[in-house]
Amino acid sequence: MIVVGVLLFLVASGLSFNDVDLSTCTVTKGCLRPPICADNLCEYGATWRLVEQDEVQYIEFELFGDIKSSSGFISLVFSRDPYFGGDGFVGCYYDTVDFKTVVRAGYRPEASESNHLYNPSDDEKLLITTGDDLGSSYVDAQHYLQCRFRRRVTPVRMANQLKDLAPPNAYYLIIQRGSDPLGTSFGQLYPGGEATSNTSAIITSPLYDLTISYLVYHSPGVVKAHGAMMVLGWVFCSSVGVIISRYYKDMWPNAGLLGERVWFQIHRILMGICVGLTCLAVILAFVFCQGYSALKIYPDYIHPILGLVVLCLAIINPIITFCRPHPMHKNRPYFNWTHFIIGTLAHVLSIPTIMLGLRMPAAGVQLRTLNYPLWILIFFVIFQFCVELILEIHGCIHYRRNKHKKIAYRNELEQYQNAVRVGGVPIPRPVEPEPSGRIFNGSYRGRDSDHHYCRQLSIEYTLETRAFNLTLLPYLIYWPHLHE
Repeated sequence: MIVVGVLLFLVASGLSFNDVDLSTCTVTKGCLRPPICADNLCEYGATWRLVEQDEVQYIEFELFGDIKSSSGFISLVFSRDPYFGGDGFVGCYYDTVDFKTVVRAGYRPEASESNHLYNPSDDEKLLITTGDDLGSSYVDAQHYLQCRFRRRVTPVRMANQLKDLAPPNAYYLIIQRGSDPLGTSFGQLYPGGEATSNTSAIITSPLYDLTISYLVYHSPGVVKAHGAMMVLGWVFCSSVGVIISRYYKDMWPNAGLLGERVWFQIHRILMGICVGLTCLAVILAFVFCQGYSALKIYPDYIHPILGLVVLCLAIINPIITFCRPHPMHKNRPYFNWTHFIIGTLAHVLSIPTIMLGLRMPAAGVQLRTLNYPLWILIFFVIFQFCVELILEIHGCIHYRRNKHKKIAYRNELEQYQNAVRVGGVPIPRPVEPEPSGRIFNGSYRGRDSDHHYCRQLSIEYTLETRAFNLTLLPYLIYWPHLHE
């Protein structure tokens, strides 16, 4: 019995079935495939060509793709618009009971969320699935299904949203992949399992080599929320928080916020928001994927891996702050370096993670000549680098003057504390000096007394006027305010 089953499986898998050939796209057949597709190595796709059989015109379809499980299916929808609703479809799935591929035609009624299969009568000859190199091939190890069949161009009965494929009718083609163990509805889509052509096509014409323009998903709000949270957390909150903590510690020296230094509270609030948004975004990703991502295509599968690494680093970094020693403790440098390395690594890894997310199918933004969200992110990276470079140079220029001010302030503070201890003549508590270079003005002049700042980089300037003291735009909130 087992031998018979194996033989049936081999026959059903189509040992004589010729694989789908994409080299003749736009020559003898029209094609729909992802933009990231090399030769015949595509995650999924569809082809079509006009043929004639028994003096009747048919469209010969080829559907192929990774259906992710033996109970998966792949279907092709004919729609007047880029969305599935009130439209017909054809599709195939692998029957794990009878070890064969089944081809069906179906439709989705208007204002409905469920599909219905069409059962044509024998005299309609709506579908032809055998003969003339028709058939299927299924590789269970890779869950890769190919099927080749024919559908009548103009159905005998135009009922139940069956589409007339004859010109001038043009349709958007929607490829759907999902799981349907019973093969009854073709409706349980995988996350990211629906892809729409970038334009409509006349199915009888081979002069089309369509790519995926955008994707429509079962839960688009979840994907959008995931991406928005990650961008808000890492592009805004984390970037501003890092700038504040690294370059603004000396600002607002005599002001406080909720009992702490202003920079510290801003940094803590922003990074707390970043960690919270990251946790929520990862939860939404698991909800959308119904567990861990099943992506197997390079480099898409790297995105969830990097995302989890960033999540772990984002959670670890605030936890270690509970072990923060006193600023004068001998172990404080070790804490500072650990906190800096973990935070920087998380921030750096978040950018390629977001970039990979923008090119994934679920993002709905495929790589094209102008993928503006990706270019905006690239511009942000360049902008962030330039801001940090300017602030580093600014810090080097004013390092010696600020160092002298800090030393003088510590001496005054020590004298004040000594006076308080001995109970002598009360003296006012010294005021912490404002840092040099906190307001920028447009006049510069060299100063002979200051040389060799920033590793002998003799770039010196002071302020003579306040003609360029401007209020900057919100997105430049962390730009330096320079003043002597």
